Amino acid sequence: MLTKISMPGMEQGRGSFVILNRFFFQNQNSMKMWEEKIFKGKTRFTVHRESKAGFLNALSQDACSGLYMKVTYETTPDLYLSWKWKAVLFPQKKETDRLSNKSEDDFAARVYVIFPGSSFFKSDVIEYVWDEKIPRETAATSPYSDRVKLFVIRSGAPTPENDGWKEEERNLYEDYRKLFGRRPERPVGVLALMSDSDNTGTQSEANFADFTFKKKSMIA
Repeated sequence: MLTKISMPGMEQGRGSFVILNRFFFQNQNSMKMWEEKIFKGKTRFTVHRESKAGFLNALSQDACSGLYMKVTYETTPDLYLSWKWKAVLFPQKKETDRLSNKSEDDFAARVYVIFPGSSFFKSDVIEYVWDEKIPRETAATSPYSDRVKLFVIRSGAPTPENDGWKEEERNLYEDYRKLFGRRPERPVGVLALMSDSDNTGTQSEANFADFTFKKKSMIA
């Protein structure tokens, strides 16, 4: 079941921020703080340089593996996560209008924010998705767990502006409340990213850069 989520977009992040932590991809050593989880085959993760900035390229050929890191941030109303990403190649799907589809559960780019419980199956997960066809603001429950919410925040092929790069800025407290219908009671414990194409047996590719956890400052 698809749901339209009203979101103010980038306006929700305007104002001054206190940076809690930033995660860059400057060289292959940047990968040391991330761990890999392999589900089927291995997505190829490579750090590249573009002008003076670095980014992570994720290339999947009929594969599904992701990178994750453990963090600890209290989910307060002023907690934000921002990052940059670029969908390069979308997996080829037959049912392009279905967001929650176990047989074609592949996406060019996903960013996961996990609120850990006593086990993974008792953890709540926001899965931010860049999809080729499904409109922005569309949300659905994952076909694998009702504790995982798929949330399309970017849709369509990248535009020539900024060479296709897009920047996101999400209020994690508000997104959790809208998707789960209640206030978050657990801290953010894991940040993860993925580009996968194993269910469709095709290819997918995306770039990621500059993940930043921050809090909105009370000072104007």
